[in-house]
Amino acid sequence: MKKRPVYSIFLGVLVFLIIFWSAAPLLWIFISSISERTELYSIPPHWIPENPTFEAYEKVLVTGESFRGGGGIAATELLRKGILNSLIVAISTTALVMFFAPLLGYAFSRLKFKGSQILFYIIIGIIALPAWPVLIGLFSVFSNLHLLDTKTGLVLLSFTFRLPFETWFMKGYFESVPSEIEDAARIDGCTRLQTLFKVSIQMVMPGLIAVSIVSFLHTWNMFAAPLVLTYTLKSKPLTVTMTEFIGQYFVHWDLMSAATMISIIPPLIIVIFFQKYIIQGLSAGAIK
Repeated sequence: MKKRPVYSIFLGVLVFLIIFWSAAPLLWIFISSISERTELYSIPPHWIPENPTFEAYEKVLVTGESFRGGGGIAATELLRKGILNSLIVAISTTALVMFFAPLLGYAFSRLKFKGSQILFYIIIGIIALPAWPVLIGLFSVFSNLHLLDTKTGLVLLSFTFRLPFETWFMKGYFESVPSEIEDAARIDGCTRLQTLFKVSIQMVMPGLIAVSIVSFLHTWNMFAAPLVLTYTLKSKPLTVTMTEFIGQYFVHWDLMSAATMISIIPPLIIVIFFQKYIIQGLSAGAIK
């Protein structure tokens, strides 16, 4: 039975609206990055630049325009420091998550010990904690521990924030693996740790890769916490350094937009090359 034309038209329009709603902000950022500053402040806004230019990209990558919003620091320095700090924090957090999340997920999935259920529910409950109220207390704690304005503090914060969520997912991945496979390995003489690293983790590798990618992307996009807990270029990630393009009297929308387009490149490359593992991993974790 053929679909009714009205239904097909409605579905097509709905799909177009969803795609436009999702892509319009990114499209507008790109347009802003290649538009002249006079066009960015014009009313009504220009969706098609009259004189497209890549001057903003040149300024943030090569020439390095200085301005009051950045404290007189060149745009190239802001971008370079921001990218470096973001990479260090994101990669370090991902490495810690890749090591600890499988261990905790396996423990809650396979090991039955006193209070395991209560402890697991406490860990899961951390996910529901609102970010902004917690930041008030974190600022005081970080100050007492001398972790303010340090990349170490951001790594610890991001790691502890992501670990409950990734542990929850890894628990689901391990529960999707038949326990008989592990029993066979134990019968063949493997210890519990050997079974974990040689058998179990190999079986949930797509899930572990998916968890790692999601952790990297989340850490790369962190903004609220670094905005509060960092205040110099030695530790500010890219998301925060881009706010330095806000001047005393106006916002450098062209520079901010160009920096934003550049900041999208690392996550975009990861998603393109590892999208298969993301889909497989998240689908496997949804079984339980």
